[in-house]
Amino acid sequence: MNTIDTYAMLSDRTKKNLQEIGYDKLTTIQEKVIPLILEEKDIIAQSSTGTGKTAGFVIPVGEKLKISSNPQVLILVPTRELALQVSEETRKLTQHNKLRISAVYGGDSMERQLRSFRQGVDIVVGTPGRIIDHLKKKSFQTSNLKFVILDEADEMINKGFLQEIEWIIKKTPLNRQTLLFSATITPPVAKFAQIYLKNPVKVSGETENLSENNIEHYYLETTPKQKNFLLLDFLRLNSSELVIIFANTKRKVEEIEKTLSHEKLKFDYIHGDLSQARRTRVFNKFRTKQINIMIATDVAARGLHVNDISYVINYDFPQSNEFYIHRVGRTGRAGAKGKAITFITSSNEKRQLMTIIRQKKYQIERLSLPNKNQINQILEDKLLAKVTKIMDLNKPNQVNNEQKIKQLSEKYGAERLANTLFNLLARVDYT
Repeated sequence: MNTIDTYAMLSDRTKKNLQEIGYDKLTTIQEKVIPLILEEKDIIAQSSTGTGKTAGFVIPVGEKLKISSNPQVLILVPTRELALQVSEETRKLTQHNKLRISAVYGGDSMERQLRSFRQGVDIVVGTPGRIIDHLKKKSFQTSNLKFVILDEADEMINKGFLQEIEWIIKKTPLNRQTLLFSATITPPVAKFAQIYLKNPVKVSGETENLSENNIEHYYLETTPKQKNFLLLDFLRLNSSELVIIFANTKRKVEEIEKTLSHEKLKFDYIHGDLSQARRTRVFNKFRTKQINIMIATDVAARGLHVNDISYVINYDFPQSNEFYIHRVGRTGRAGAKGKAITFITSSNEKRQLMTIIRQKKYQIERLSLPNKNQINQILEDKLLAKVTKIMDLNKPNQVNNEQKIKQLSEKYGAERLANTLFNLLARVDYT
């Protein structure tokens, strides 16, 4: 089925939705799954993040729904952040359908969620724990569910939600259509699908130009004591780029935050112990580029969809092969290029990294940073270029400051004045 055939199957209303949010064409995974979902097939879709899988299930589901007073679709996701993002994307993709969408997750107001159910909701996007809370309260009625969608199924099972998911799915109608999306089809995922899906069609998006093909992989060998120094050197050289720094524990995230707090960098941090409101605030700051550096535990590995992240830095070595893949998948999205840099502090970590690289058929290079003198020279050159550009662009306005400059030059000397202003600019802006 080619793109034109699949696109032609969609209603004018859906095409209008797609055009208004800038969809130029369907991705490979969308081309494959949309016709199957419209044909009412259960599916197992293996597809990496960044390949458009959310739209792959939202588009056909939206085609088949009419506004109802009871939930018709349940989308289960592993994290609060993903619940918010999937609900936001669903809202955009169905804006002319006028469907009502609610994100349901722990840490958010239960009263707000209860109110949305009372007012009527068509599509529920939620985490397993909070969905169970509503089922037990009988605030969430499943009798009219037409679709159950498991997004990031492998991650939900890895997080220990298998029993919760099974409890939930047993409460749904037997004639539901079940759609399972997963980056990896692990044995537990395959077993779950065998039990709860009806003659599912298996679909793989691996043949398309996945986001991982747009990622350049590097490793940087260092000692634990030198990590912070190298991280600072790297960030000074790339202070204008969008960067995620991954650490394994909340304690390490906070240690990195303290290290960066002495630098003139725009950054913030998240980990699982922060409130949902705080985590959402940081995500939004990062997404809108109010900050360009985010330090995070793996709570962000699945839930963050930002298209132009330049670098992913594995400050701590990932705790599993899957974590490496999910972390680096934050960059190289939507056709953009990205770079993944892993700090290596032992021969064992290097062996593990090379095993991942071989298994996934990636290419990897060793990264060496310039020395201190070279870094200072690079920064000075960048600053000089920026000052020159500003001067060239603002020639007509310079006359306004001539009197002030003359007064300061007479008082302190022209050379001292220029040196002071240059050093001031250097302290507030690395770029």
